[in-house]
Amino acid sequence: MMPADFRDLQRAIGYRFKDPEALQQALTHMSYVNEVGLDKRMSNQRLEYLGDAVLQLAVAEIIFQRLPEADEGLMSNLRSKLVCTASLARIAKGIGLGDYLLLGKGADKDGERENPTVLEDAFEAMLGALYLDGGWRRTSATVWRLFEVSVLNAIEGHRSPQNVWDHKTALQIHLQREGPAAIAYRLAREEGPPHNRIFFMDVYHEGVLLGSGSGATKKEAEQNAAKYALEGLNVLEEG
Repeated sequence: MMPADFRDLQRAIGYRFKDPEALQQALTHMSYVNEVGLDKRMSNQRLEYLGDAVLQLAVAEIIFQRLPEADEGLMSNLRSKLVCTASLARIAKGIGLGDYLLLGKGADKDGERENPTVLEDAFEAMLGALYLDGGWRRTSATVWRLFEVSVLNAIEGHRSPQNVWDHKTALQIHLQREGPAAIAYRLAREEGPPHNRIFFMDVYHEGVLLGSGSGATKKEAEQNAAKYALEGLNVLEEG
């Protein structure tokens, strides 16, 4: 049977394990295995390997869905910031994961419950165990629940005027803060000869014109339309 104190951890992550031993193994540090003479495969290292892959995919999926205009470079940058030792250790501490670790006496005395790397490994192992126990849908839902604030903060951080990397993405993020945003870019007109064409694009939100822009390509015109929309919404300073 699951130890009573593990039930609190399950409540914190919003998932109840069908196989309690899976969670216990995820929390079993190698120092404990060595101290009590268990098979080394009983530590959380194998689950950590699986959980790392699961977490990378889950966070990538969240970013992909939340930032439909972002390119590969931006998405990779955001994922690396979210899936790092400091970030995972912070989330692990937030759910009190260190309190549940099975550590050897020496490791416990040395303060390994607060060690960011140990917390990172245990957090990933827990997600690996969750994936085996509950499948992808439940795992991805748990990752979103635990990472929601971090993801939104990371996205919002790229929206500041000092760090505008994609005006279309910034506009999408800004408008989605209150819910799903129906944004449409429409070609208003074209001017100039075929070899030197200028495109004029309008951007609409829920049928309301927010901004217009021009450019040598339709994509450039869309970016400029989004930029002027952001200025009109006081998200960017004009100029």
